Amino acid sequence: MKKIFLIPLLLALAAAGPAPAKDKNMEKTAEKISDFASFKAPEGWTQRDYVEQGDPQTRLEKGLHAITVRLAGGPGSRYKNASEFLGGFEARSMGGKPAEKLSNAVVSGSRALVYRRKVPLDLPPPDESGPAEMGTEQFCLVPAGKRFFVLSYAYGDSIPDPAYDGEKAWRAFLKDFKAKKR
Repeated sequence: MKKIFLIPLLLALAAAGPAPAKDKNMEKTAEKISDFASFKAPEGWTQRDYVEQGDPQTRLEKGLHAITVRLAGGPGSRYKNASEFLGGFEARSMGGKPAEKLSNAVVSGSRALVYRRKVPLDLPPPDESGPAEMGTEQFCLVPAGKRFFVLSYAYGDSIPDPAYDGEKAWRAFLKDFKAKKR
């Protein structure tokens, strides 16, 4: 019987324990990204900073539109360089298909290749079968010294938003994004 009471206690401690460290990492996220780049959120968009997969990230959102700035290649990062990222699963469409080359863009004074991949928007419940609702994500890689940025744009629905074109904001964001020389 003592083990039964110990399990909820351990779960409660585990849930309460990491929260302060996570908040501390989240506070440092904006500082780390701002040390490597300067950018502004498009007008009317909200900004949220966090750490995920070992990388500081900033997510800019307006409705279902999202632009993500990810600083990868540092300590604790899943990817050491941009070529590892392009070969990894996060740069592939569902089913493992490599991302397709979409266009070129000038980002931070250099040409960057913009890729497009299919991402699941809505998966069927685990106990049911059926197709996943798919959307697209655009992304590009921008060098930042020994590290690199993954800049991405996604819209969270398969039906285009008639009231707002987030791709225009994405293209304007790419033009204004500046990686700092380190």
